[in-house]
Amino acid sequence: MSVKVDGNEKIRRELELERSGDITPAEGYKMKMDALQEIKDSGIDHCSCPEACPHHGKCWECVLIHRGHRDHLPYCFWDMTNERLYQLQLLTEGSLKDYHPEMSHE
Repeated sequence: MSVKVDGNEKIRRELELERSGDITPAEGYKMKMDALQEIKDSGIDHCSCPEACPHHGKCWECVLIHRGHRDHLPYCFWDMTNERLYQLQLLTEGSLKDYHPEMSHE
């Protein structure tokens, strides 16, 4: 069984339905928990990090450590963050690639 973790359709649909008011928060919670159980039951390694550390696959441990370090995001957040940053940088016609703080406009 192949289950998609990032951008999981069931979890995305639950959020959409709850935001639109088509389901109650309790129904949304059940949908979300069902999707999480499906991911868990699939047996796939849901941790996308290439590092073989003692926290691999233990999301809460990994996130707490990264929060404590405050130096970078966990690997599993990179793709989602880059998607958002890409869309945001389009507001400046993609000029971020040429941006250097020492050359900023005042």
